[in-house]
Amino acid sequence: MRRCWPPGGPGTGSAPVIALCYGTRPQVIKASVLRRALAGIGAVYTVDTGQHYDFALNELLYQQLAVAAPDEFLEVGSASHAEQTALILTRVEAALQRVAPRIVVAIGDTNSTLGVALAAAKLRIPVVHVEAGLRARDRMMAEELNRRAVDAIASLLCTPCRSATERMRAEHPHTVTAETGDVSLDVLQGALPRLPTAGSIVPGLASVYIFATLHRAELTDDPKLLHGALRSLEALDHPVVLAVHPRTRERLVERADRRSSPEPHSGTLTLIPAVGYLESLALTRGAAAVVTDSGGLQREAYWLGTPCVTLRQETEWEETLTSGANHLVPPTHATQALGAAVEAQLLRWADGKRWTPDAYGSGHAAEAVTAAIEALP
Repeated sequence: MRRCWPPGGPGTGSAPVIALCYGTRPQVIKASVLRRALAGIGAVYTVDTGQHYDFALNELLYQQLAVAAPDEFLEVGSASHAEQTALILTRVEAALQRVAPRIVVAIGDTNSTLGVALAAAKLRIPVVHVEAGLRARDRMMAEELNRRAVDAIASLLCTPCRSATERMRAEHPHTVTAETGDVSLDVLQGALPRLPTAGSIVPGLASVYIFATLHRAELTDDPKLLHGALRSLEALDHPVVLAVHPRTRERLVERADRRSSPEPHSGTLTLIPAVGYLESLALTRGAAAVVTDSGGLQREAYWLGTPCVTLRQETEWEETLTSGANHLVPPTHATQALGAAVEAQLLRWADGKRWTPDAYGSGHAAEAVTAAIEALP
């Protein structure tokens, strides 16, 4: 376990007021703006659990987003859900006991989110849940278990949209709820001027291409589903660039798939290593459409005006569906339905008209979260 601050608190010597805790790629992205906003109301102590530790999913984000190194990096790494959550819980508890913050901020719906919230609650430290109120029908999905538990623990529920706000006021009427918008939009707006060109990321990239990512365990851990998704991508009428998440790469190597190499190859499907945040945004913005199972990429495509097809049974980001920006294809139906869904999205938005991407705030969510925390008694 690596500690970055000397004992006794931040470099100024002042006691931290807010502990900002995170551990995965999307959480590092959101923490980049939350940290700056929260510093306006008190000293901030940052803890990265290390749930994501691959360079492109962790360290590169710190570089690209100019985020200061975390005050503690807990090096949790990969493990089963139970082992990983337990390790996060015990290591975060030790960190919180050392610095005794007034409040703990947890982001999203990962094992890091749950471990952080449990550790804080058992120490009787109030928890702020950023991205509260999202729901899936599959109550046994790991992320769903995490978000429901954290919403029940939290003292302040910061929701990204109207539907989540209404849900929290119904489920937890006695908990303070603040509709803040989505912090991811804050980061995206700040990153737009610095995006590279898509062609500089993938040499020889076609002018019309599909950008794809696949990483969720329920898809990648099922050989039949993963094989079907890859074959479906290869069968699309346009060239496809698939950024290979470390988990997906491991599964491809394990099964000796002929596409296990993460280097680009000839044909309609080009595999590249997992890319940084700026590169992912650039490839999304330049694509004719996106195919993904990532909640973050669904919203980024929504904000960037790129039609999306999501390989899942459902999505927590319902507004992307109702706007027409997104379309669901269950992974079990990828072979039969993915091609038609992509073509339908391309045809629907062929005239250049787009939806109004206003369901998740205006890009000032970090400020709103900070104001809601400051207003707590």
